[in-house]
Amino acid sequence: MRTRTHRLALVCGTAVLAAGGLLTGAPTASAAAAEANCNYIDDSARPTVRPGDTGDAVRQVQCLINYYSGYSNWLEEDGGYGSYTLEAIHWVQTCNATTGGADGIVGPSTWSRLYTPKPDCDLDL
Repeated sequence: MRTRTHRLALVCGTAVLAAGGLLTGAPTASAAAAEANCNYIDDSARPTVRPGDTGDAVRQVQCLINYYSGYSNWLEEDGGYGSYTLEAIHWVQTCNATTGGADGIVGPSTWSRLYTPKPDCDLDL
């Protein structure tokens, strides 16, 4: 579980990134590279993931967010879909204008954007 200090570090790190740090421009990583680095589940096994879920599919979501955010420890890859993962999914869904909006549910549209995010999606939590 995250502490208040860890939360503050996340907020401060987010502010630096949003102000022009690592997240400006299109991601340089490819979907194939993401698959190689985030291999908790098979790429073809993209189940629907919801708040409160646990397991390797959640861990995969967390890894992909870390991978594309450029901040490898932004989310703990613990396999638990809690409030920090929900905030991050809302960011992905809002920035990428996924089908269904920012509902926090990782379905086909969100999975697609986790592997191939829209260019210029700056972290803004």
